[in-house]
Amino acid sequence: MDVQTRDLRAVANDHVAKLKDINGREFLVLGLLAAAVLWMGVYPAPFTEIMHASVNDLLKHVAMSKL
Repeated sequence: MDVQTRDLRAVANDHVAKLKDINGREFLVLGLLAAAVLWMGVYPAPFTEIMHASVNDLLKHVAMSKL
């Protein structure tokens, strides 16, 4: 049985058939997360500035010779 035939058949379980895909609250949270990810991709400076000091300390630590 191929995927198209299986997807077009009726759902056998009544409890599963009554489920909705997504409600308004879930859609809102998904939209906010998508907007945050998009904003971080377009303007990452505020997020990278927070890590600047710790990354510099890490680079200093890694650059020191262990010998």
